[in-house]
Amino acid sequence: MSVFAAAMVVLGTGTGVVALLERRRRSRPVPEPELTADQRFEQEYIARVRRGARYVDLKGLQTLSHSSLELDEVYVDVSLVHRPPHQVRTDVLAGLPTTVQGRRPLAHFLDDPRPQVLTVLGGPGSGKTTLLRKTARDICDSGTPVLLFLRDHLAEILRGASLPEIVVANLARYDLVDADQWVARKLRSDRCVVMLDGLDEVARAQDRRSVSAWVENQITAFSGNDFVLTSRPQGFLDAPVDGTVVLQVRPFTPAQVRDFVHGWYRAVANTVTPDAHDRAAEEAQDLLARLDEAPALVDLTVNPLLLTMIATVHQFRGALPGSRADLYREICEVMLWHRDEAKKLVSTGNNRHKMVLLRSLAYLMMTNGVRQLAREVVLAEFERLLRRLSTPLDAEAHLRRVISDGLVVEWERDQFAFAHLTFQEYLAAAYIREKNLVDTLCYAVDDDWWRETTLLYVAGSDADPIVLACLASRTSTALGLALDCVAEGVELDEKLRSELDGVLRDAANDPALREKVLQAMLSRHLRSAVRTATGSVVWRTPVPAGLYRLLDDSPAVEGQGDEPARGMSSTSAVQFVDELNKSTVFPVSLRLATASELNHPSVLPTIQSAAAWTKEPFFTTAQLWMNASFRPRVATANLRHEAQADLTPATIVLLLKRIPAPTPRMIDLISHLTDAIDSAEEDPIVLAVTTDLRRGPGAERIRARFGNALMDSVRAAMDQPQDLFLSAVREQFTSRAGLIESDIEPIGEIADLCLRLHAAGADQPIGSRLPHHHLTNMVAEWNQTASLTGKSAAQIRFLALSLSAEARPESRRVFVQLAATATMWDWWRTGKVARPQVVILAADAPESLSARPPR
Repeated sequence: MSVFAAAMVVLGTGTGVVALLERRRRSRPVPEPELTADQRFEQEYIARVRRGARYVDLKGLQTLSHSSLELDEVYVDVSLVHRPPHQVRTDVLAGLPTTVQGRRPLAHFLDDPRPQVLTVLGGPGSGKTTLLRKTARDICDSGTPVLLFLRDHLAEILRGASLPEIVVANLARYDLVDADQWVARKLRSDRCVVMLDGLDEVARAQDRRSVSAWVENQITAFSGNDFVLTSRPQGFLDAPVDGTVVLQVRPFTPAQVRDFVHGWYRAVANTVTPDAHDRAAEEAQDLLARLDEAPALVDLTVNPLLLTMIATVHQFRGALPGSRADLYREICEVMLWHRDEAKKLVSTGNNRHKMVLLRSLAYLMMTNGVRQLAREVVLAEFERLLRRLSTPLDAEAHLRRVISDGLVVEWERDQFAFAHLTFQEYLAAAYIREKNLVDTLCYAVDDDWWRETTLLYVAGSDADPIVLACLASRTSTALGLALDCVAEGVELDEKLRSELDGVLRDAANDPALREKVLQAMLSRHLRSAVRTATGSVVWRTPVPAGLYRLLDDSPAVEGQGDEPARGMSSTSAVQFVDELNKSTVFPVSLRLATASELNHPSVLPTIQSAAAWTKEPFFTTAQLWMNASFRPRVATANLRHEAQADLTPATIVLLLKRIPAPTPRMIDLISHLTDAIDSAEEDPIVLAVTTDLRRGPGAERIRARFGNALMDSVRAAMDQPQDLFLSAVREQFTSRAGLIESDIEPIGEIADLCLRLHAAGADQPIGSRLPHHHLTNMVAEWNQTASLTGKSAAQIRFLALSLSAEARPESRRVFVQLAATATMWDWWRTGKVARPQVVILAADAPESLSARPPR
């Protein structure tokens, strides 16, 4: 190697190293500028606030998620509204009058250049603490939040410590030392949002007033900052903070309930698995559907804490509403003592005594048939019970405590009631179980007032005495209660179950008994009614088989007991409703629901996988409705099999005989296929061809009537051996029709297929106009009658696939989908596939008819 070459190698190598080092230098992250001590402390402080409010606080709940839930994933803003403090209700389900309008987030009230001093009031579990924790996390992005739980700093407040001193001491517990008075300087710079949670959680009234005075002092001392205080109404009324703007937490709306439930299940889903999100959506929808079937539970969902408890019980203790007795027990225990114990709140007396008092009070209300009692009656009942208990508190003090817990509310002045009838019914059932007073329920089987209490009782006790009393009474109310007990899944003596089944069988032949059973079953079914936005009432669950069979015991209908009746024809569905209206058990005329009613958000979730008969106004026949997302499919291979089976030896022989000047080869094929013809079997295609041949000559008439596909398939298979000729014709036909391995669209609604079929006719070749016209007429008749015979199904399938073979690609889909839809209807007719048709009832009912508003 020359010296020059060697020098170039060295130079080149050196240049490459320099370039490599330069690239590495450029790829290194640019070092952050050196932070000041204040900046480092602020970063650590903000990180501490974020970590402290990262997860949903579930302390005090007995049923817990298997993992921590990210607050940002679950949180739904409760929204606030201006409200005078004395008008804010104290109960767990506190709502607002319809005249109170407006829903604003807390950020709306803080978004003001002037410092804001706000007090957020709400009942137990209304989301006050969660609101502050989420606000603290959000402020971390652009400001400085200060979040303190007053119950944790009572001793320091009473000692006279200032706000900065308390914050600094709190940070020190997490090894975050404020050596340079960063907190005090930050508060003096007027750049903080100070959030003080739980004024009501300061137990003693005197201490609470001291805390309020301390809050006022801090607002004065650091007046340039925003302050937000939270409390239950009574706690604030006992110790108000002057100069604050009072806001009330609004209950969840139905839309917020949906958002919360879906967010909850997304948060608890195992996101590692591919189907996690789909599974979460299914579980959320299942809970929402079950809530809509249980009105008492729906009413509880306006409270975020109760909705959280409902979601956890649904997920970890089994499906609701079957476990609602467990849910109500957990709600009562959480509201009365578990949350306080989890927060380590000091209280006077035994918290369990509150349950004793409330159970007895609930039973007293039930036996008196009332929803509320006067103050003197409540205090007298408490005093009677307290003489048996060891407690330093008197009746008046206990009344104040249970009001603060949110389960009891003062509806009117000196008139007290449970926040929801559900709590009264559950606690009365618990009292009856504890005191062994089942005879009270046995004597009340004819009184619908006691129905829910009875069902909550049998959820954890022997149902035999109740059902025995129902069978002895045999009124419609009692028989309905017996059926409800069975539906609860309780254990029942075999003889009693057999006797109840016998009553249902006898009803078919005993008009008087049938009327009672019919009323009992209809009353049970009608509890699923919801009122749509248009004012009509729709029953969200299909008519059960037990009810349907009372008026139509056709063997074609599938299902038993409370299972949906399935498989009736359109005519049978209309006749069932007509027979139902002839009875005297319901005050308004019932009808089949319309398609728009089934698509309503309050109805669709529970029937989305069903196929329901609908009847539009002024229509004489019913139409089959199916949710677009849940329509069944016919696999390509199955449709190909059915289409090939349509082409029988008799069909091919008939066509071969109509070809002019048959060759010896054709004559041999005719002879071979004739031996395979089943003379006893009626061939739909042969019938159609034979009928049409009466109108004109052979092969050309067949082409005009059915298109070219079949004739062309026969000609293309002529060179096949005799044993393979028929299968070759079939393969040729289905291939020309486009039945390859690709998926076929789900089956369609007949009315929609009629419209699409008409539109596709404009694109058909001139030679296909006549077969298209015949097919359109057949589908129109199918749509009008909502029924399809086996012969018509085969002819529609054959015609549709014949036209598909000659159609343009964009039109071919409608013909294939039509063939698949006719095939599915034929499978339903023969029972090859379970028939999905159900009946959904509706009524144009007056407002007096009880029904829930739409979700």
